[in-house]
Amino acid sequence: MKREHFLILIVGLFILTYVLDAIANPLTITLATPYNYFTPETMLLYAFTTTSIVLKSVALFIAPLLLLSLMESRKVTKGLILLVLSGLVQLYSLQRVLTNSQSIPLEWALSLTLTGMALLIPAVFFIIVGLTQNVHKKLTDSDSEDMQTQETASDEEQTPTS
Repeated sequence: MKREHFLILIVGLFILTYVLDAIANPLTITLATPYNYFTPETMLLYAFTTTSIVLKSVALFIAPLLLLSLMESRKVTKGLILLVLSGLVQLYSLQRVLTNSQSIPLEWALSLTLTGMALLIPAVFFIIVGLTQNVHKKLTDSDSEDMQTQETASDEEQTPTS
């Protein structure tokens, strides 16, 4: 898919979640941590809100990946960026739930929690792939240098000296 399609998907998901939030009542439950919401009983009790949270999380998950696809940096760097972003959004949502602040709605905080957990998957993937590519590159570079050294030595042995 083209990047423009992903951008349209993200905007469409945000519009759909806005409609779902308008239909469903705002969450008024108190949670010990944002992770406590993601139990089957709670998620089934608030079905529209859960759908809205999951769709927001999907849109928020795709957005940084789309932005990182525009960057020409190494995979390890992208993985570290995603790892830091994952930690920051989870810490922010944890702070929002624990302090019961009204900076953002609870639905958005729960979406950030789910997004942060989901971003760990591509972060680990990028780091592992980037590290294996670096190791492979170093091994193939040293092998090619050894081959060039051996070829040079064999060429010197074959040339007669006068």
